[in-house]
Amino acid sequence: MSYYDDLLEKIPKIKKILDNDTNYTIYHYTKPEKLLNILAGNALRFSNALYLNDKEEIAYSYRLIVNLIDETEGLNADLFDKIKNHFKNKYKHIVDGENDFVNKLEYFTTSFSTESDNLTLWNNYAKGKSYTGYNIGFDKKKLINKMTESDYLPIYGSVIYDKQKQIKIIHAIFKKWNMLFERALRSKKNSEVKLFDILFELIDVLSIVSIFFKNPQFKNEHEYRIVIVNVFGAENSKPTGVVEKNGLFVPFLEYKFPKDTVTSINIGPTFDENIFYTSTNRMLLNFGYEDIEVFRSKIPLRY
Repeated sequence: MSYYDDLLEKIPKIKKILDNDTNYTIYHYTKPEKLLNILAGNALRFSNALYLNDKEEIAYSYRLIVNLIDETEGLNADLFDKIKNHFKNKYKHIVDGENDFVNKLEYFTTSFSTESDNLTLWNNYAKGKSYTGYNIGFDKKKLINKMTESDYLPIYGSVIYDKQKQIKIIHAIFKKWNMLFERALRSKKNSEVKLFDILFELIDVLSIVSIFFKNPQFKNEHEYRIVIVNVFGAENSKPTGVVEKNGLFVPFLEYKFPKDTVTSINIGPTFDENIFYTSTNRMLLNFGYEDIEVFRSKIPLRY
């Protein structure tokens, strides 16, 4: 069991909210050229969570944490002043462009949806009449189990859009680690090492959970995320690359997935669905996906 598995075991109710261990298909939406690259190399790309498309996405969670510290009574000031400063500095790093490379701990994430035919997501990957979007269906449990066997140690779950649920989760975390800190202060075996362990545990668990929080306006995406924790430059860290995306230099790492984790390919709404369907089936044969079923969107297309 990894450090992060052990950490999440300390908040079992929250872990169950993220993923209740039911198996189902999760769908990775993408553009046609990226679909080709993914299947040709059997590789999913995980991007550094700090450099997602919308900088406000991760800043949303950090701002929520800071605001809730200010609003919550009974928190140990010594502990939570440090927590507040940590997430304030993270926020400044993202939004204000302040440089901060002291913490080499990085969170890499890739997104799926629990819906195979989602108009909101299709619109993100289609380009008018030029081309349509696609998604790849993965067997969730098989993909996660294979990642674990390959020592990628994924953290996974559904994105939470309900703000009241987000607040409830953060309050539960505050309460638990505040209690641990107060208990350590009262203990005869109290040590600075123990207090720092609690501080860093709280930072880690809030950082992890915050990746699964998103502004309620995006709830129609029904997003599911898998996160890989990586320590940049450490002896056992996964190798990372950098790609240019909308002018940003985004660190990423790749996971080579077994072909048997793929369950289907779905084609987005398009006028020329028959030729898209046949060309997709032919492409799959080329990369050894003979038994993968291809589905066409049932959403009517209008221009």
